[in-house]
Amino acid sequence: MGMAAFAFLAIPLVAVAGLGFIPAAAVSAAAFLAFYALKSAAAAALERKAYDLSFRGRETRLIMEFTERVGVCFTVLDLVDAIRDKLEKAADMGAILVKSDSQEIIYQSPAAASSDARLLETLFARFRDSPEGVSFIAEDYSSAATGSGARGFVVRSGAYRLFVLTRLCSLVEPEAFRTLHGELGIYFERVSTISELFEVASLSKEWQLIAETQRSFLPRGLPEPKKLELSVLYRPLVNVSGDYYDAIVVDEDRTLLVVGDVSGKGLAAALIMGIIVNTIRVSADKTDLAALIRGVDAAVRDMGFDDKYTVMFLGLVDTAKRTLRYVNAAMADPILITQTATGPRVVRLEPTMGLVGLVPFDEVPVEELPLRTDEIILLASDGVTEVADSTGARLGEAEIFDRSLAMASKSGVSDFVSSVSAMLYSYVGDAPLKDDVTMLAAKVGRLWD
Repeated sequence: MGMAAFAFLAIPLVAVAGLGFIPAAAVSAAAFLAFYALKSAAAAALERKAYDLSFRGRETRLIMEFTERVGVCFTVLDLVDAIRDKLEKAADMGAILVKSDSQEIIYQSPAAASSDARLLETLFARFRDSPEGVSFIAEDYSSAATGSGARGFVVRSGAYRLFVLTRLCSLVEPEAFRTLHGELGIYFERVSTISELFEVASLSKEWQLIAETQRSFLPRGLPEPKKLELSVLYRPLVNVSGDYYDAIVVDEDRTLLVVGDVSGKGLAAALIMGIIVNTIRVSADKTDLAALIRGVDAAVRDMGFDDKYTVMFLGLVDTAKRTLRYVNAAMADPILITQTATGPRVVRLEPTMGLVGLVPFDEVPVEELPLRTDEIILLASDGVTEVADSTGARLGEAEIFDRSLAMASKSGVSDFVSSVSAMLYSYVGDAPLKDDVTMLAAKVGRLWD
């Protein structure tokens, strides 16, 4: 405090030099605070240096260097390399890494003591129930209270134990052992997390392959039948979808339109979707809609899933006869937009039968409608018509739906599908979609040419 006293004694001198008493006092106080801060910082630095010299003694430093190495380990092989480099080579220590529940040896040093089978049995038996943290190994390989005279130490971290055989325990600062235990705990959590991430990545790759396989069942592109313009929107909510669609040209005048949705999500739905599409494609007569429905029903039942079924729409467009023959198996509101003298009119095609693949049925009613030039057939999954806004109101029941469809029907079919998609996303706003979105639209060309 002598220098502090000198700083305040300097007040009169500073005042005499031209400053008033109060400014001189302020300058002296600042000098005092600056000196005190420098003195405190110097003292702290000296204390840290002294602690570091003590704590970083050779034996402690060996453990700390191993601990620091553990901090950058990401795999079991990394940890084994750290044991070899920092414990075996640098410190002449033997180590055994064991999985506690199964006594599985992950790694064992080649040193004579640590490779002794009887020693291993003794250590496993006496430290089977060792507590979380660090315990010391006595001369007879029992548990010791302290590191004084210890034969080694055991670090128990979760499901693992690391036995380290060394005579240096008494020379290592206790804090070094606690630090090692904490770092090993972080390491094992890190390895577990990385393992889970790799598993997720592996599953993601598998699901990606499934998704790619599923997409291979769908048409790579739409055909261009005579007097019929086609467009599609297919947006699965996740990689694997239960929605499906197809457009198959039967002959010069007839085209089969297919849209459906398998119950549920995931692999089972994807498999059934593929079976359905292939069943229709390989059918000899694609104009016999009732036979196609029965074939799909049998194929779904043969899969053996008690809770799986499909809703679907099959529509056979015949531009020569100017007709649409169809079966609607519980599909959500297939729509025909007709052109009348008073403007476009939206007509919903009611279901003709129930679910396919679940409930037995006797008859397959087939309906037929006349087709006119510029009419649009819209086949959409329930991910379109049943999507809801923030109030829970469904798009298919909103006044804007029919009005927008009528207005958009004056465009080409690709623009029509784009308009319906834009309406869908505008309707839900910021809310995320909760289902797959599939639309297949067909616009009839000039039938009288």
